[in-house]
Amino acid sequence: MIHSSKLHIRKPAVAGQFYPGDRSTLTHMLDEFFVSVEKSYIEIDDHISGLIAPHAGYVYSGKQAAKAYQNLKNKTYQCVCIISPSHREYFSAISVYPGEGYQTPLGICPVDKTARQLALECKGIISSIEGHRAEHALEVQLPFVQYLLGNIPILPLVMGDQGEKSIEEAGECVRRLYETYGKDILFIASSDLSHFHDSHTAKKIDGEFISLLEKVDMEIILEKLRENDLEACGAGPIIAILQGLDIKSKNIRVLGYTHSGDVSNDHDSVVGYTSALILKNSKE
Repeated sequence: MIHSSKLHIRKPAVAGQFYPGDRSTLTHMLDEFFVSVEKSYIEIDDHISGLIAPHAGYVYSGKQAAKAYQNLKNKTYQCVCIISPSHREYFSAISVYPGEGYQTPLGICPVDKTARQLALECKGIISSIEGHRAEHALEVQLPFVQYLLGNIPILPLVMGDQGEKSIEEAGECVRRLYETYGKDILFIASSDLSHFHDSHTAKKIDGEFISLLEKVDMEIILEKLRENDLEACGAGPIIAILQGLDIKSKNIRVLGYTHSGDVSNDHDSVVGYTSALILKNSKE
């Protein structure tokens, strides 16, 4: 059961599949991830306004995600806005969850009602269960958020369409949220990279995506996505956040690259992962 009609809490859909379904095992796995990536921590002076993180099963992409999330240690925010692609449903809008919260084995993150109302004032944003029923890409980010920030209020957004119009609308929503919350809101773009190429091809395709990401060359990324020369299932969320925050190349810190073959040892068909920090001073 995904949605409770009594409390309108979105129950975990992929706990026990993409990540452990019980609190102690999940916490232990997260403990191990953060210990394993401690050496990759980077000192930064600028404020972290956003993250890009993968959303595969934790055994495959959890360490890469942890490279970004570890930088939230000792940070405080009032709200976390997670923007996810929709893998299971297509709808021509961006949906914000209409219920009261999202639940994982680590507890319930309430939906920030003020942020939701602000989002609903933006063009293209609707209040709907569409995209939230069984979507994993948003859900798998939450245990990382809860591990470091507790059961913080969230704004869960799912892009049912990632056309340029929807990206522009999502970006405008990000801009308005940032105008209101400033450094008190964290944005998370949930995305994997290329899918089901051999590892050599995947590294080439994903390397080009990462290079363009570091340059914040969104127009070229969009062009190459249209031509199927690049792949990123959450390209819409990534571009929307970068555009909405008016991010320049100096404000992106890519934190590495891995693919599923690094774990499975199957290099004939892999999925690529990266993670990154999005930096922005509130005065910018």
